[in-house]
Amino acid sequence: MRLSLRTRVFLWFAAGVLGVFMPALWLATRAVEERIYRRATEDLIQAGVGLTTYWNLADEALLTQARAAALSPGVARALARARAERLMALLDRRVLGPREVLAADSTGRVIVGPELDADALLRPSLALAAGAGSAYARALVAWPRGAARPLRLALWPVWDENRLAGVVGVGVWLDSMALRELREVAHAGLALVVHDSTTPSIVASLPPAQARALAEVPALRRPRSWGPDVVVLAGQPYLAQARFLPARGLPTLAVLLRPVRQELQLMTSIRRALWAIGLGTVGLALALAWLVSRAVARPAQTLARAALRLAEGDYAAPLPAATADEIGQLTGAFGRMRQAIAEREQRLRQAQIELLHREKLAAMGRLVAQLSHELNNPLYNLQNCLEALARRSDPRDPNREFLDLAREELQRLVNLTQRLLDQGRPLPDGAREVDLNRLVERVLALARPGLEASRIAIETDLEPGLPPVHGHPDSLQQVLVNLIDNARDAMPHGGVLRLRTRARDDHLELIVEDTGVGIAPEHRSRIFEAFFTTKPGVHGVGLGLFVVEGIVRGHRGRIEVDSAPGHGTRFVVALPRQPWALEALASGHQEG
Repeated sequence: MRLSLRTRVFLWFAAGVLGVFMPALWLATRAVEERIYRRATEDLIQAGVGLTTYWNLADEALLTQARAAALSPGVARALARARAERLMALLDRRVLGPREVLAADSTGRVIVGPELDADALLRPSLALAAGAGSAYARALVAWPRGAARPLRLALWPVWDENRLAGVVGVGVWLDSMALRELREVAHAGLALVVHDSTTPSIVASLPPAQARALAEVPALRRPRSWGPDVVVLAGQPYLAQARFLPARGLPTLAVLLRPVRQELQLMTSIRRALWAIGLGTVGLALALAWLVSRAVARPAQTLARAALRLAEGDYAAPLPAATADEIGQLTGAFGRMRQAIAEREQRLRQAQIELLHREKLAAMGRLVAQLSHELNNPLYNLQNCLEALARRSDPRDPNREFLDLAREELQRLVNLTQRLLDQGRPLPDGAREVDLNRLVERVLALARPGLEASRIAIETDLEPGLPPVHGHPDSLQQVLVNLIDNARDAMPHGGVLRLRTRARDDHLELIVEDTGVGIAPEHRSRIFEAFFTTKPGVHGVGLGLFVVEGIVRGHRGRIEVDSAPGHGTRFVVALPRQPWALEALASGHQEG
């Protein structure tokens, strides 16, 4: 497609806007989002650093109180003698504030305080006593037996005359009160996640709905650090970071949560404003380019759609209006090509139908030959035997009725075989001119008594001066007889039979119409198949219309049907006016 210089300039301008402005717009939007996200992330990281520092200071305070309690006079003796009341009194005097105290002997048996695992008590004490280093000088996080919340506990060994008497511990419960204290230090939403042997337990300074949603976050199911990431808790967006707290015992995570709804709304507003400006600019450029290129691009698009529909078999797609430019010349050439393809496809389709019909006739001929060979001789022998029995039997014999029934049923088989043989025979030699009007009058003269007996009225409309058709009189008479018989079977309670002849441009038409029951839509495409029928008995073997179609096609004609249930049936037999070669017809029919 040739475009003017003006059209190319506008297209280049639109491409430049799309190629330069859109990436710049995207980069600007990303820069604003990253800056807002970075600021929120830095705030969260600073909160985490402050929380860790405060946690370490609280560890030192607990360890100091635990050491003071362990070194108090009388504690070692009371612990060695397992005097719980004495221990409780001594420890309460040394421990400041709302603290949980614990005392256990050297075997790990708890004398005062919550029940803890013996290994969790003895291992830190022995390490301190042996000077194993400060790694064991931290408080531990444990889950006492039967407790509903975890315990943060600092332990210190108690010696009685160079012998380890046990340990003394001072701790705090990690509950909502302790969490409130930590949250004030972090200046952010906070949740503590303690991982025991089964599932993580969460203590959160959040509304109940957000706390329940936090428990469903997959990243908290395993003890690991992560973030900062954006999580949505009960519809509320948060910037979250999980970091380990320095403690022994159970892994403990502090999840810092910073609401970012305002930041997200700000980012959304900025993004929308930038994209609105960008899209408006791009839309204006594209609109200008479209207005200029429309006059040239639209005919080409119409032609392309017509080509696609042509590939799908549609030959009626609209084409652009005829013009004197190159598009007009291309449109004219495409239209001529499409017409030629349509005519060629029609010829190919007709040839394919003819080939399929000949193959069908050939298969039918082979079937007829086989049936005639297999059935005729046994049937005639049976018929002769039954005739002999009929002649020899007494007419008054009560069993004579069964013999007559056997003869009738055998005759039905003989009739069926004879009709198959008739279909398999080639057309007779000697095609000549046939007057369709005289053919109709002759067939009606033979069929009129039977039709009147069936209460069927006959209406004829024979075109005067109808030119003759070239064909076989007997075969064409069989076509008309079969169609009349078919119409009579379709009107069991009487009706009207109409027969018409008329001339067309290159063919003659014989029309047989009835007011019978009609043909169901699901049967209409199969009525010309061999052995397809909806009627019982010998009259319903499904060969009548099959024979009709074979004879009509043998005369290089066609047959059409128009029918609806309850509205009758109309057959139109179209026969060509031009003479056709007898040898081609006879050989073509004989192939069936």
